[in-house]
This record gives sequence, C-alpha cells and structure tokens, in this order.
Amino acid sequence: MRIALTRLISLHRIPHRVSIFPGAARATRRYVSNRTSKLLDLQSVPPEEATPEALTNELTASFMEFMDLAKIAENIIHFLFERRLFDQAIAVYQHMLDDGFIPSPSTDALILAVTLKASTAPGPNQLEGFKTILAYQSFTETHFMELLEHVVGLEVPPDTAALLTRLFISVKGDEYTPSRTLILKLIDLQTSAGHIEEAAETIDEYDVHLNSQSTFDSWAEPYARMINAAPVSDQAAVDWIMGAMREKDIPIHAIVFNALIARSKKDLRKSFAFYGVFIRLAATTPLKPDPTTYKHLFRVLGYFFKNDYRPNVSRRGSDIGNVVPPRQLFSDMMALWFSTRFHPPAAADPALRRAQRSLDQSLLDIAFRTFLYLDDYPAALVVLRVVSELGLAINERTYFILLRYMARRVYYDVYVSRAKLNHVRGPRKRLVTPRFALELLGPFDHRALPHNPNVAYRWLVKRLLENNCERSKKAEGAGEAEVPAATWRGRIPTVAQILDQENNISGDRIDHFPLVAILRRAVQLRPVQLGISQIPWGDAWRDRTLRKVRFQMVPHDVPMWTWPQPESSGKKKK
Repeated sequence: MRIALTRLISLHRIPHRVSIFPGAARATRRYVSNRTSKLLDLQSVPPEEATPEALTNELTASFMEFMDLAKIAENIIHFLFERRLFDQAIAVYQHMLDDGFIPSPSTDALILAVTLKASTAPGPNQLEGFKTILAYQSFTETHFMELLEHVVGLEVPPDTAALLTRLFISVKGDEYTPSRTLILKLIDLQTSAGHIEEAAETIDEYDVHLNSQSTFDSWAEPYARMINAAPVSDQAAVDWIMGAMREKDIPIHAIVFNALIARSKKDLRKSFAFYGVFIRLAATTPLKPDPTTYKHLFRVLGYFFKNDYRPNVSRRGSDIGNVVPPRQLFSDMMALWFSTRFHPPAAADPALRRAQRSLDQSLLDIAFRTFLYLDDYPAALVVLRVVSELGLAINERTYFILLRYMARRVYYDVYVSRAKLNHVRGPRKRLVTPRFALELLGPFDHRALPHNPNVAYRWLVKRLLENNCERSKKAEGAGEAEVPAATWRGRIPTVAQILDQENNISGDRIDHFPLVAILRRAVQLRPVQLGISQIPWGDAWRDRTLRKVRFQMVPHDVPMWTWPQPESSGKKKK
C-alpha cells in the first residue's frame, strides 16, 4: 500500500526531500543502525554469557524506543499538517518510509488528503494510484472517513471528494455495503457540488439500506441533508428538493423544518415564517419542534431582533410580520419541549442520559445568551431560575457566557466615556461617568483598564467575578430571591476554569449567586440606560418586573419536566 502511496506522491511532483530539521534524518538512521548493531552483538554473544532474560529485555527496550520514534514522527506530520506545511509533512512521511517505520492508517489518510489537495482535478494516473490504495483491505471505511474529514478541512472541491467516495465504494466490490454515514456523506458532497439530481439518484439507489439503519425518519432525513448541503444562494435547488419530496410522497419531519430554518439564519422573517407553519402543524399532528429548532431560532433572534423595532427603520420598509418575540418563543419552548407531555423520558443508559441533560443544558444556555445580547436582563434572570427548577446545573459555561458579555459591555462603557472626554475641549471638558462599569466593578480608576482588548478582557472578567462574589455574601438576604436559596451553596469557579470551559466542565455544584448579583444590578441600571430615570430603581420595582417577566415566559398551566438530581459522589462521615 505504501509503495502505491509513494508513487502517488511522485505523480503530484511534490518535493518530498524538503529539509525540516537539519540532521534529523541522519540522526534517526544512526540511532536505528546503533540499535541494530547492538542487537547483532547480543546475538553473537555465547549462550552461557547472554541469558534469555537479558536478550528479551534488550529486544523489548529497542522495540519500544523504535515505536516511540515512529510516534514522534507522526506527531510532527500532524503538527505540520495543521499549519498547512504540506511539503514538509510529506518529507517527514517519506523519511519514515525510508527508515523502515510503519505509519498508522490515520497518517496514511492524512497524506492521501494532502496529495489530493495538491491536484484538485486528478487525472487518469492519479486516479489509478488512488484506486490501488483504496482497494487494499487494510484501508477500511473508518480510514476513508478520516480521509474525507481531512479533504473537507482542506477545502478540496466537493465534486472531487464525491468522485473519490464513489471510487472507494466501487473498488470494495459487491460484497461491501457502505454504511449509512458514508451514504449520507456522499449525498452531502454531491449536493454541495451542485449535482442535485445525482444526490437524488443516490438516495434511490440506497433507499432500502437507508431505511434499514435509520435512527430518524428514514424517508425525510436524506432530503433534509440535501437542503442543509445545498448552496446558500441556490434557492432553486431547495425548491427542486421539496418538489421531489412531494412527488415521492415523503412525509414531512422536524429535521426538514430545521434544515429550512437553518438555511434562513440571516433572514429573520423567513425563519419565523417556517416556524409559523411548524406551529400550525404541531396543533393538529404529532409533529413538534425540537431543541434544534429552538437553537436556530434563538440564534437568529440574538443577532437580528430589536426590542425597539419600528417598521419605518427597516431596510425593506416593511413590517416585522410574523416574528415571535424572544420571551414568547421561550414560552413556546417550555410548553412544547420542557413539558412532561412532550419531553422524552430519561434514558436508562447513563451515557445517553448525560447526553439528554447536556442537550437541555445547551438549549437553555443559548436562550440565556440571546437575552443578554438583547439587553433583556430580567429574562436572563428568569432563565437562570428555570435552569435550577428543571434539575439542571449552572456550570463554567454559564459563567463564561455572562462574564464575557458583561466584560464587553463594561469595556464599551468605559471606551465611550473616554471618547467623550477626549472629544470635548476647554473648560467644559469633564469625564462622563461610566455608570454601568462603576455599578458592576465598584470604584476604579478608568486609566487602570488596559488599552489592549485581549488583556482588558481577562482583567475585566477577574474584576467582575471578585467584586460580585464579595457583594453576594452581603446581599444574600436582600429582596426577592430570583434563584431558590437552596441552590446558592456551592463553589465559585476561578477565572482560569471559566475561560477554559470549552475543554473542562466539572460536575461539581456551582454557586448561582454571583451571576444573580450581576444581573440584579444590570436590571436596575436598565432604566438609566434608556433615559427613564437618573438613578437605579429599587428592589420593589425589580421584583415586580421579574414576576411580570416570569409570567410571560413560563406557562403556569403546563407541568414541567424535571431532571432528578444526580447522586452525590461523596458520602458524609458519621
């Protein structure tokens, strides 16, 4: 196989003798030569002087060091690949082959993707080389899926990737049956390349196989994948796909609506036009919106919705039409997903149950972020309370969402204050008070805020966390509790843990109240931002506002699904 791969590399005329690290190849050969000569010396030693244990230990040590070198070389190849140093990656790969190392199939797949990138329109000789490699039994479908992942990451034209997929299926023979994942990937590639009819023919060709392994609605999923993969500007392709579904009497499914909404993510009214049809069908059919539906819609609202919308400021000069306000959308989500009637039961398998909880948690995180983007702080507080009521947990991700937003908001407040100070000259020059920043950070010298945005971001996150942790202890008993007092106990994550939440989310119980303290002050400052009042309004106004907002967002006549609290891993000492 690797002989064929070496020939394929030479066909693309890639310089595979590029120098990476001076003397690296010579050092590797010298090391292998030394280890080999030492083994030969051991073999020449008389049996009475060389025990089997000594020979075995030496052979094992040599083999392990040899394997370590191969692993190091493969890590270097992947390192160079990630930085798009393709010639150097192939040079290291060629040195590995010359020195007798055996690369893993994953590394072979990566090098195949690089050679394909070097010639995006492979000719007959290159295709023969690929055909030879793909036909090997050692090159399985798993390795080919890795190859496709690299090909997509390298932005190889989708028609070339689709051609390669067809070639792989054909060379494996009649006994080979491609998996559902590979078939759907082929449909995606054909649709992305603009070959809509070919993708439809692929669906017809593997129709029985698709239905036998489906985990969704087997008839609708391939067409939903086509809608997702179709070029964004090609509305005619979507119309053709929907027409094909009507001709074949394909039943409509939530994943089709989700695909249509996802395609309209930059058109607020169009997204909610599809959602309106979805809701009307939900009233008379078993079809219901799912978490993916609401994730798409909340993202669209976060970027395009305006609370103070006026029809005459629209670029199109038309009314906002059927767009559902964010609070009403949250109410719909609570009634159609988080109700005991529609929420799927908790899975018996622990892994599946964790996945279900994670799905619900991520959905509420997106809603929480949307309300922050819209400066709707009372609604964000209601979301925090709903999280605890549903048996879910505040985690580092929740802290990250709020502190990132507030850090940017405070930075902007100070920046505007500085700009106004520098704009005015003469005796009228005075600092405009950054009220939002002072309320959340406490008294501070605005000159202490770093001008570098990246440095300022971390400084603000740390200051927000420290200042509101101190206030939380003092204000714990003041006003109406937006979050039940029983959930206030728990640890407060560090700044490093919050900023590293993408890679590490602990399962420990985390305190809600620092987040609540920040949002309480933001709620009371909101009238000042709107020019309604010169001073923050008090606790009574805030509590009354929160009750009103909760009434809008949480249906009172719908029983809500509640996740059981996970058992504590530690046991109390008697």
